[in-house]
Amino acid sequence: MFKNQSDVNGPPTVQKGDHGSAMSLTVGVWLCCLPLVLLVVAPFFGWKAAGVVSLGLFVVFSVICFGICTTKFYREGRRRAS
Repeated sequence: MFKNQSDVNGPPTVQKGDHGSAMSLTVGVWLCCLPLVLLVVAPFFGWKAAGVVSLGLFVVFSVICFGICTTKFYREGRRRAS
């Protein structure tokens, strides 16, 4: 029921292949970019264009995140194999 003090203060355990933190960082960066998109794009081009730009940014950030995660995965796989 209760954790030991060493369990609470110990180092965080990260499992192999866990890339959730990279995706959460990507979503955080995208959310921080949304006000800028809404302040710059929406007044000049309208709400539809702002929505398209925000979705486009999400796709771009997701592709970058996917690329970073897959290169990390393949590098770790090569290190384990050799």
